[in-house]
Amino acid sequence: MEIRAAQFLAALIAVLFSPYAWAGPADPPVSGTIRGGCDVAFLVTSTLHDVPGSARCLPFAAVLARDAAGRQVIPSVEVEVPVAGMDTRNKSRDVQMREMFRSERFPRIHAAAHDVDVERLRVETGKGREGIASIDLLLRIRDVERKVRATASNLKESGERVTFDLEFPVSLGEFDLKAPSVLGIIRVGDKVPVKATFTLTVSRSP
Repeated sequence: MEIRAAQFLAALIAVLFSPYAWAGPADPPVSGTIRGGCDVAFLVTSTLHDVPGSARCLPFAAVLARDAAGRQVIPSVEVEVPVAGMDTRNKSRDVQMREMFRSERFPRIHAAAHDVDVERLRVETGKGREGIASIDLLLRIRDVERKVRATASNLKESGERVTFDLEFPVSLGEFDLKAPSVLGIIRVGDKVPVKATFTLTVSRSP
């Protein structure tokens, strides 16, 4: 009896202190991988004239998974845009823009989205030509991070290729950015509309 009791106690201890005993719910099974890039367009308004600009994000990757209900989701995706690649077709203006972003210390603008419901986006953007869906982004410029509401549209899927547009405004004031003025006369507007066109390659698991 004593031997059996000792064996039972040893087995109980092994189970309780197993690395799996206190593990949380299993992660959603992976159903694919995503690799992508994007082209960014932005428009700076001023009291003189508007200034269009462009940039490209760095290549990025994410996981396409399924949640507990079996819906396709992207648990987390992060995208970065190098400030040095932002271009307004004017060298002196671009230098001022990089100084505003303090690009030597903060060389990249960072955006992240979490728990993206892929099926909801597909349904809402598929409602005709005006179909849009909202996505909450965490946008970090310099050392300031803010939540930004973006809208997705023009979703197109063809085999493994997926394209869509993501649009959102950026308030310079909310990110503690002070745009330079020329002779104190030409002033830049606070709101900067941003449009990113994404191209994704999705490799789905069986």
